[in-house]
Amino acid sequence: MEKKKTHLVTRVASDRLICTYCGNVITPGQRYYREEGVDFHLHSLIARNYCEDCYKKYGEEILIK
Repeated sequence: MEKKKTHLVTRVASDRLICTYCGNVITPGQRYYREEGVDFHLHSLIARNYCEDCYKKYGEEILIK
């Protein structure tokens, strides 16, 4: 079975969020990366959020693996 493709999109937090990878708090106004489906809608309740530090340190390929 083929896995559906996702990618990360840059967002600015309007609410307090938690990084899925490291557990750090993403504060309002801070840039973060949200998982989004390529050819399908990925509901925001199951989309993973990553802080900018994790994105810079590990990159998209490792985070969405």
